[in-house]
Amino acid sequence: MDQLTEEQRAEFQTCFQQFDKDNDGRLNPKESVMALKSLGVNLPESEVGSGTDFNGFLGVVVRKLQITDPEDELRRAFNCFIQEGEHVSVQYLKSILTSIGDTMTSQEAESLMRDIDTDNDGYISPNEATKLIMSKLQ
Repeated sequence: MDQLTEEQRAEFQTCFQQFDKDNDGRLNPKESVMALKSLGVNLPESEVGSGTDFNGFLGVVVRKLQITDPEDELRRAFNCFIQEGEHVSVQYLKSILTSIGDTMTSQEAESLMRDIDTDNDGYISPNEATKLIMSKLQ
């Protein structure tokens, strides 16, 4: 549940509190089903534990909505490009960036490869790529 942002956690806390009618910090099965349904998760009462506390509720939400760590998602996506070993060659990644999908110019791809290949070994590891992308998102 570390992958949740503060905003997501606050949203789920508010939802939990709205459905905790007796304010005991726990949701009965009916309350759990209604709270989860309000978040787009449809589970029958038989699959919801009785007396679910907030952490249990969060666990179900994270699992059912498949909320994941963005860094882990980026690493797994990058792993799709690995041909052998644990790295992607700069040349291979450059050829992909300049020929598939929303393409880059050769110069744009070269510039990006220089930024990502921090150790200048001609290969890019999932960690190098993830580190650069996450720094650009913040």
